[in-house]
Amino acid sequence: MVEHEIIPRLLLMHAHTTAPARRDGIVLTHQHVRALAELAVSDDPMCAIRYVQSLQDAGATAHQVLLELLSPCAALMGQWWCDDSFDFAQVTTGLCRLQQALDRQVHAQRPAIAADAPRIVFAAPPRAQHTFGAAVAAECFALAGWDARLATTQDWAGLRGILASESIDILALSLSCDSDVEQVASVIVELRTASLHKRLGVLVGGPLALDQPDLAQRCCADGIALTAGAAVDLAKRWLQGVQRSGPTDLR
Repeated sequence: MVEHEIIPRLLLMHAHTTAPARRDGIVLTHQHVRALAELAVSDDPMCAIRYVQSLQDAGATAHQVLLELLSPCAALMGQWWCDDSFDFAQVTTGLCRLQQALDRQVHAQRPAIAADAPRIVFAAPPRAQHTFGAAVAAECFALAGWDARLATTQDWAGLRGILASESIDILALSLSCDSDVEQVASVIVELRTASLHKRLGVLVGGPLALDQPDLAQRCCADGIALTAGAAVDLAKRWLQGVQRSGPTDLR
């Protein structure tokens, strides 16, 4: 408790005295992840945000917060739900507060995006209950210099409208239910046809990708990514392939 809660808060209180040393990041461990998961369902709705901020003030980088803290925290909550340590209400509340921490501590501090930056849109099937993983991935792309955003539309027609009116390089779909695959495969064909960018790249990921290595093929997508970092690499390869001669098959 001293190491993972009290010390970070003390560092936050005295941030101005430690600023010169906050450049190289700190070591984030499972204990930090576990502490955040517990704080995210506490009675204080701001506790999780303050904890993330304290770790950033102690030296945690945006990449660390995304990939070593928020993402594994969401996964831990899912595990605790499966173990009956958390109920559905706690998981829902916890993910909502993780999203708030993401919005305030990472999204609001995004670096400036170049006018000619490649563009990617993240989305999930209309019935998807949680899109936190897609939101984390979008921020990873933004840190890598992409113009990245999470589509807030609740239906395929809305997503089709975005792709038809804006030149989007890549569409990334986060999938969690096997029952969505057949519909997604059909929708992807329609989205490619409607897309203003006639070489639209499509990546799939999310919880379902962890169990189905052939998910891209089943969905008629161009590639599958198991992590946000892998998605960035795949997207870069896709763009390079398009710029050289044509789309690169990443399956």
